[in-house]
Amino acid sequence: MIKVKKSVSLSLFKADKNAPVLFSGNIEENIPYIKEIGYDGVDLFVLDPKEEVSRKAITLLKANGLGVGVVMPAAMAKAGLFLGDMDKDIREEIIKRMKEIIVYASQVNAMVSLGLVRGSVKRNDTAEALLERFADSSEKLIPYAEKYDVKLVVEPINRYEINTLNASIEAYDFIQKCGLPLYLMLDTFHMNIEDVSIEDSLIKCQALIQHIHFVDSNRLAPGMGHMDMVKIYEVLKQIRYNGYLCLEALALPDGKTCAEKGIEFFNKIGLA
Repeated sequence: MIKVKKSVSLSLFKADKNAPVLFSGNIEENIPYIKEIGYDGVDLFVLDPKEEVSRKAITLLKANGLGVGVVMPAAMAKAGLFLGDMDKDIREEIIKRMKEIIVYASQVNAMVSLGLVRGSVKRNDTAEALLERFADSSEKLIPYAEKYDVKLVVEPINRYEINTLNASIEAYDFIQKCGLPLYLMLDTFHMNIEDVSIEDSLIKCQALIQHIHFVDSNRLAPGMGHMDMVKIYEVLKQIRYNGYLCLEALALPDGKTCAEKGIEFFNKIGLA
């Protein structure tokens, strides 16, 4: 049976105001509220999986019957740690920290994102060389991920945030070429910028898609922008997508309003 679930982005630390995070900190209030208004889970932005708040989040999520789709280690990128970095010491450090994230994700049956943490091409580097290093770092993580039954998902991200693997097909081809057991997390906001056709990309990439960030053209809840989100949902049904539709959205005009608008849309398409 195909079961599509609804989720929102939740940061365990105070996120930057421009980050696509609907709920930031204050997990004692936010986690019950997310459940109360009708969501099934969260994507979790984690700073340090060993911190008390990280452990407490697991308890609260389980107590409220919320799942976790993906653990997001984007804070590592902000700290200058990248899996494709030219500096071997930096790659070794992030691999060590990503292993901690993988263990944490296993406790909530979640996947782990390989998005911003793959890195951007800098001067005196090439995209080909960076992606080779990214693939090598990923290969070092895979036995650990498999040990803990955690999938690693590559997220294509638009060119204004990163300069590697921007389009969905580009990321799909990278995974096919490197031959590693990696998967895709697609984001309709990024797809709207980089893909020729969101619908065609979903069909082409369907075998590798494990998670969807389901947001409108302005990175707000479906229905708050100008994309035909109903049409995109129909394609997801067509390819028998079975996972979360996550509002990794901007908290505008505020997180609660955006999340509630998301529920309105999901009710409209029958995902009550």
